[in-house]
Amino acid sequence: MAQPPKAIRSYVRRFCDRIVPGGSPFYVPVRPVPEAMPQDCFGVVSEYVAGGFGEQVIGWAIWEWPRVYIEAEFHAVWQHPVGRLVDITPKMPPIPRILFLPDPNREYVGGQVENVLQARRRDPTIERFIERAHLIFLERNKGELAEKHGEIPVSEESSRYQQDQARALDRLQQRFGEPTPEKFTPRTTNAPGLPEP
Repeated sequence: MAQPPKAIRSYVRRFCDRIVPGGSPFYVPVRPVPEAMPQDCFGVVSEYVAGGFGEQVIGWAIWEWPRVYIEAEFHAVWQHPVGRLVDITPKMPPIPRILFLPDPNREYVGGQVENVLQARRRDPTIERFIERAHLIFLERNKGELAEKHGEIPVSEESSRYQQDQARALDRLQQRFGEPTPEKFTPRTTNAPGLPEP
């Protein structure tokens, strides 16, 4: 649903400063590794680095639904030995770039990290959508579930939150439409060389 902000405007910078005080977001090209697991950035980047190439850089991918919300997702990208950052994790649907906010004070320790969502306007439906996202995260990360990856069993409570969030989403789509994705021709990364620009 959400897309990278199309420009780094003042509200984007303020949001990023809330996540990483003094941090500066910038665009990073997406060049997925063929046959890598979509959305599994920590696994994909770790495996790539284990092959002896480059380093993992931790931070946040910044997404937005214009006029609705802005969001930070804990994320990892690959740094080529010459210093260039590339997002090598496949995205669904494919996109040409992400807005990335490095976070030198965070590290990935294996558990789930909750996305940070902030409403772009005062609106009870947006607030309900965000609140339900938080409750779904808490429900899916109770006890041992916090360390589990992949498919997670859906509890009755979580299912109820998801249905309520889906109703809010439907209302928001009717009012605000869906974000328009950037045009993109998929390209992949050819390990171990420098990804194509």
